[in-house]
Amino acid sequence: MDDYAAWAPAYPPHAHNALMEVEQAALLELLPPVSGRTVLDAGCGTGRYTRLLAALGARVVGVDLSPAMVGRARRLHLPVVRGDMYALPIAAASCDVVVSGLALPDIAEFARVAHEWARVLRPRGVVVYSTLHPIGERRGWTRTFDSLEGPRTLPAYWHSADHQRRACADAGLEIEAIKEPVLGRGGDAVAMVARARRRR
Repeated sequence: MDDYAAWAPAYPPHAHNALMEVEQAALLELLPPVSGRTVLDAGCGTGRYTRLLAALGARVVGVDLSPAMVGRARRLHLPVVRGDMYALPIAAASCDVVVSGLALPDIAEFARVAHEWARVLRPRGVVVYSTLHPIGERRGWTRTFDSLEGPRTLPAYWHSADHQRRACADAGLEIEAIKEPVLGRGGDAVAMVARARRRR
């Protein structure tokens, strides 16, 4: 959490690098209509998707564990609360859609998060999430950022496509679509973006 306290002052609430730009485009392609619907932005950071979802007409709330990130989002008058992805401060069966953008590299136990998503979703509700592409583990990718004190490195948890499918299925979520956006022509996929639906 100290890493995110250091990152928050310089973390803008919009896609601010090429990876985030292609990830966001893919996620928005998989996003169902959200106008007038109750939407959770899980792992919202400074509110990148919270802002986008509100602009699309959603009744949205963001949740993030980092007090510094939540504080930045609140200064933009975004509806965010502090909470843990493993125990979301959201009532069961209260959301039509869950969005989670690039939060999973911070999550060691994907299955627990998938169960939380399923818990807060209404029957047939949809979750659209993204993570760093699991190819990055084999390629030795690192997560770095520039803080006001200098460059820093974050730990990363890698979630294979098979593991994601199994965890979602165990939680009662069925993956309907996956996108793997790339940077440039013929480049490696840099993110994995999925849409899953609560079965009942």
